[in-house]
Amino acid sequence: MSYDGDMNQPNNKPVLSTAVRASRGFTLVEILIVLALIGIIAGLAISDLGGIFGGGKEDAAKIWVKGAGKAYVDLYNARVGNYPKTLADLKNPPNGIAPFVTQDSELLDPWKKPYQYKYPGTKNPRSFDLWTENEGKIFGNWDGN
Repeated sequence: MSYDGDMNQPNNKPVLSTAVRASRGFTLVEILIVLALIGIIAGLAISDLGGIFGGGKEDAAKIWVKGAGKAYVDLYNARVGNYPKTLADLKNPPNGIAPFVTQDSELLDPWKKPYQYKYPGTKNPRSFDLWTENEGKIFGNWDGN
């Protein structure tokens, strides 16, 4: 309870101190400032993600040509008795042998381009070359690469 301006009559309006009124919540301007700061920080963080994921694609390409891709071709050679003429042969091996890959997308590099294959290889004359390239960088199954 409070009193009117002359302190004579009681006034039934509740009195809220300044501290209580200020603690009710944030103003719209304060919320907008916080959201703008969060947006700026997120924008700065996301701008660096291109380099992070770009390096991941390069690593994935290196791993495929030296790991999974090489294993598919070597397994084809072991089961069929010779190396495939093209990577598409991994999908359709002869003599009822089960496919080594089931989808065309398995033969695409991280940039959605087909992996390159050559038998006999230029870099691996007793075997095969398997590689891909992006922006002038070559990722192959030969040493030093």
